[in-house]
Amino acid sequence: MCGAVRYEVETPSELHYLCHCSDCRKHGGGAWHAAIVVASADFKVTGETAKSTVTAESGRTIARHICAACHSQLYVTQWPVAERLSLKAGTLDDQSVFEPRYQIWTRSRVPWAPDFPDMTSFEQGFTGELPKWR
Repeated sequence: MCGAVRYEVETPSELHYLCHCSDCRKHGGGAWHAAIVVASADFKVTGETAKSTVTAESGRTIARHICAACHSQLYVTQWPVAERLSLKAGTLDDQSVFEPRYQIWTRSRVPWAPDFPDMTSFEQGFTGELPKWR
């Protein structure tokens, strides 16, 4: 938001999704978390970030990364090893590239949120064959 942190992603990802888990809803203040999964090795960030770790609804420990200056949410990683990250779609300079095709944790979706029947849905996290994220 303030421009103190910038990032680049080397390799495009096809894994664009919405997460309905209670953790993402509470942290983001909305009905879902809109994100793109990218390989950590292909992600370059400049500027100072801060992070905090939490236990997600899945039971995994994750780190939430924010801008140290304005505290805008940027991305989420698994903790302590992060081979991929979940980049907040709202932080993209060109948000037209975000095209969600998946939704996860639909068992936790709030009753008033749309179902998005054209998306591939998972009751919990992703399972089975996934599109490339690297």
